[in-house]
Amino acid sequence: MNTKVHGLIQSISEAFGELASAKTITTVFSVLFILVVGLGAVRLLFNAIKRFSRKGRLPNRSALILENVIKYGGNIIVFLTASKRAGLDISALLGAAGIAGIALGFAAQTSVANIISGLFLFSEGVFKIGDTVQIDATSGVVETVDLMCIRIRTFDNRLIRVPNETLIKSNIVNISYYPQRRLDLWLSIPNGCDYAAAATAIRSAIDAEPLALKDPAPLILLDAVTPDGTSVLVGTWFLQENLTALKNSLLPSIVGGLAARGIQPQPRKIEVSSTNPMPGTSLAV
Repeated sequence: MNTKVHGLIQSISEAFGELASAKTITTVFSVLFILVVGLGAVRLLFNAIKRFSRKGRLPNRSALILENVIKYGGNIIVFLTASKRAGLDISALLGAAGIAGIALGFAAQTSVANIISGLFLFSEGVFKIGDTVQIDATSGVVETVDLMCIRIRTFDNRLIRVPNETLIKSNIVNISYYPQRRLDLWLSIPNGCDYAAAATAIRSAIDAEPLALKDPAPLILLDAVTPDGTSVLVGTWFLQENLTALKNSLLPSIVGGLAARGIQPQPRKIEVSSTNPMPGTSLAV
């Protein structure tokens, strides 16, 4: 400490007399310095992480973890350092905190399990905010992702909170993970009809549909013959954003094309496959 600062502290100490000694004034200035500089550094680092996250240099989930670590861990370290410099005996406080931590640990097992599960999920990168997912019987769009849970907005506009501990034990289907998906149409056509003509009508409808991808090739499969009719699977690849439009356009085209050839189909069910497309896969009737 230089002579001028020492002289200033000595002057303040003399002014306060017995209320403040030079050592006390030095300690106060040191504690204030640690608090101001330490909390300022934590704030700067916190803002830097947020800026990197906004620019896309860090994944949202990684940025969230770092922000929480810096925000809480950094502040705790600064206050503990300031307390030690002030001469406070924090060993008893740490001991009490350890005992309290053990008690809280038993009471917060679920929370800890959720946090650990969340870290594993973040590292795997199975989904992100904005993805459409299916978790057991729940389907919807991921609204938020944090260390404790994720929140899903269902297609009928309900908010569902799913704990991370539940996610780690569940089968997660990320419907929007791949840019391409397959629309599966199951049709039932009369037994004994002209199957070649039916296949030609279906293929013509797909070829004329601008939203249907030509690569991978569409799938037309004669699945089974039953007393109620012959089951035909029609699989058409499409881009994620065209799902609704393709459903509304392709099925009427197929039904109309079959009807023009005297074949009256009865749609059974519609399924959308989220598997990775396999170029070149094609089966025909």
